[in-house]
Amino acid sequence: MRKWIDYIKMFWYFAVNWNLQLAIFIIFHEIRGEKKYNLNTSFPAELAKLSINEGDISRSSRYEAVNFYILEALLQRITEIGECRTFTDLGCGKGRAMAVAAHYGFTTIRGVDFAKELCMSAEENMRKVIQFFPSVQYKVICENVLKYTIQSNESVYFLFNPFDDTTIRQFLKKIENSVQQHPRTIYFLYASPKHIEVFFEFEYEPIYRKRKLKWLDGVILKKEFSTGN
Repeated sequence: MRKWIDYIKMFWYFAVNWNLQLAIFIIFHEIRGEKKYNLNTSFPAELAKLSINEGDISRSSRYEAVNFYILEALLQRITEIGECRTFTDLGCGKGRAMAVAAHYGFTTIRGVDFAKELCMSAEENMRKVIQFFPSVQYKVICENVLKYTIQSNESVYFLFNPFDDTTIRQFLKKIENSVQQHPRTIYFLYASPKHIEVFFEFEYEPIYRKRKLKWLDGVILKKEFSTGN
């Protein structure tokens, strides 16, 4: 019953702040997606109320889960592009994108978030997922994303506006350093791409975009790194 009350609150939030059509669309996909993937990831959380040991919350956004419609569209397209099997969620929150990525064939999944309670929720949701996908290896890293050590096999990153353009720019510099040692193609699945111009500064190319109702938007960006770049 509590969950349905929260869905109603969410519906009215979108209906009042945006419009009725968007509210209906979002709530439909929230209920469908949470049931389909057996998750508990819907409801927002304010960073000021969470335990954060390191990080500037003024440069970060409160937790909100990406809409299942956009997430599934991006994951479906990236699986059609190539044989990518690593997936890293930057600002993973409660682990929605991580969990759904397992359903789309990713076998090495990492999530990074600096809020203790969100990381605990991500762990809980992923434990349920691996009951159905025992070959999946996952890890939730509870730390500031700028402290995260980029792995040499990482190729697909996801973000849903968890932080500002300055933080994105600093992380892209970390990627540049990583690929100098381990050249590879990098993809970013970027939902609601508020700071997409930062990727253009680093010469990423949009290769796919999905829009719905003018408010829901997602893009896949790609950059190929080779020896000598």
